[in-house]
Amino acid sequence: MKNKGDSVKNVKFKNLFKKLKKTNNGLRYILYLITTLYALSISFFIYSLILLDGIETLIRILIIILLIISFIVFQISGLALLISQKKKPLIIILVIMTILSGINSFAFYYIEKTYNIVDDISKEKIIYTTNLITLSDNNDEIKNIGLLTNEEDIEGHILPQEYVIQNNKKYKISYFENNIELLNALYDKKVDAIFITANYILKYSEIDRFINISNETKIIDSFSREMNNQDTVISTNKDVTQPFTILLLGVDSMYDGLSNNSAFNGDSIMLITFNPKTLSATVFSIPRDTYVPIACNNNKSYKINSAASYGTKCMIETIEQLVDIPIDYYVKINFKGVVSLVDALDGITLDIDKPDYNKNGKVDCKGMICEQNSSREWGKNTIFIEPGINQTINGEQALAYSRNRHQWALSDFKRIEHQQAVVNAIANKSKTIRNINTLYKVLNSITNNIDTNMSTKQMLNFYNIFKNIITNSKNNNDLINIQKTVLTGYDLSLYIYGSTIYTFQYYEESLNEIIKTMKENLEIEKPELIKTFNFSVNEPYEVPTIGKTYNAVKRHETVPNFKDKNVQYIIDWASSRNISVEKNYIESNICINDTIINQSIHSGTLVSDISNIKIDICKNIIIEQSNEDNKEETSEIDKTISDLVN
Repeated sequence: MKNKGDSVKNVKFKNLFKKLKKTNNGLRYILYLITTLYALSISFFIYSLILLDGIETLIRILIIILLIISFIVFQISGLALLISQKKKPLIIILVIMTILSGINSFAFYYIEKTYNIVDDISKEKIIYTTNLITLSDNNDEIKNIGLLTNEEDIEGHILPQEYVIQNNKKYKISYFENNIELLNALYDKKVDAIFITANYILKYSEIDRFINISNETKIIDSFSREMNNQDTVISTNKDVTQPFTILLLGVDSMYDGLSNNSAFNGDSIMLITFNPKTLSATVFSIPRDTYVPIACNNNKSYKINSAASYGTKCMIETIEQLVDIPIDYYVKINFKGVVSLVDALDGITLDIDKPDYNKNGKVDCKGMICEQNSSREWGKNTIFIEPGINQTINGEQALAYSRNRHQWALSDFKRIEHQQAVVNAIANKSKTIRNINTLYKVLNSITNNIDTNMSTKQMLNFYNIFKNIITNSKNNNDLINIQKTVLTGYDLSLYIYGSTIYTFQYYEESLNEIIKTMKENLEIEKPELIKTFNFSVNEPYEVPTIGKTYNAVKRHETVPNFKDKNVQYIIDWASSRNISVEKNYIESNICINDTIINQSIHSGTLVSDISNIKIDICKNIIIEQSNEDNKEETSEIDKTISDLVN
């Protein structure tokens, strides 16, 4: 049995419903429509706020609560005014709800758009491309082709095999260990053509033998296929509130965008450690020609940038092996994207160094800095940059300045310095962005040319780091305490894979000092307490550059050219290095007796790689015959003297 109170409530509710039905149908429908739109706008806005996980959590919760409360308040107020038929206040509420719906929708659109841009940074799909190339002067039918032995190499083995099957080609196939051996086989005409990565010109044009590879080879055909990114490297998922490492890879590619090719030319390699607690960082720029064991090539030593030929995973493993520090995250940046990024910012301003040399190769730079354009073209496309203070340069000039090294005595070290200057100039110009369209233009150029193993959530969490940096900058002019490092060493030309290449050999002491500093910043090791400190009031104090040393022991030595040296020279040299010498005498009258004619080990080969050496030694026939004649004459004279005495 229902009580009296329930009956009264039901009567009131029925009366309220009757009054609602008697209200103006037009206003009622408008209220329902705007309320529905407002509810949808709130729902989408709340959804976008939830996406921003880790960013201003308290503020986001408060906004969500206010949105829900506002919806309830406007819903009740609207119904009450509709029933009481107070049109003017109701219209005001409808206008407010409409405006708020627009604001909510606007906020949702831009938050969602920004989130998607960040989410697209990590490349899930890659367009892999292989080129079938031959020598430019070869007009014969292709019968014998070269492929890589590695069955897991997409561009050097998998795609070429698919191409051969799909096109029903009857090639004789020869297999080689790496791309340099492939190119040597092509140049030596052991094969008619080879399959090689589409970026081969960029990657191998700096090797002496292949310096004119763009003119000496031609592309017969190309074969591409979009596949899942096979080069994914799982991050350590370390929380960015803890000290972490980031490997920054500057990629030199033939394409604009990083979804077009997997293999790349590692033009810039920077390992950065960052401690968010102290806002301190170390920046370790590794010269691209540094001679190290390549992890995915059976630890055979070569230039460190060659690890990029095997992909990001190989580069990371090679560097981890070098520094004995795990790499938490990597960011790969396409240098060609620098052009679109700088142009999106309407140029950058920086101090342009005056070059040491007036020529870049054979090109006369006319007192300026000159370099190929982003497509590696000279001639009318040559990029010129005027040296001077506060120079404003465009995208092509920024890329040219970052690439140029041949006009500087310090070569790679100057290039590293210029790359860092361009990065700083871009960061400074980014602070001046005030237009939303410019912001998204910049973001789109970055997204297309960046790849990383960070999740979207991890990238968004960098907001908190930037917030701490900005907060800290109020009391400190320097946003981050950056400890610069320099890996010192010496130049050494090596004979490898049938070519002489330039390498940079680091000093162990220099590398160990840099590693120690990085580990201290990561809190892996405790810093040593400095007990003494000397300074002079007459000299400004400078923060020491970690790794700078010039008197260390050289790690490697190469076999010299023994030609025309005396045989005793090589015997002494070899015995001091525990190397055996196998001698072979060659009779000849056109060389100096007892001098070296040939050696089995090419000059420039690492001494540590050999245990014996064979040499051809000159043996003069005339000298030997004259010695025999002298012996006979001496014997006759001795006999005559003996007869006279007797």
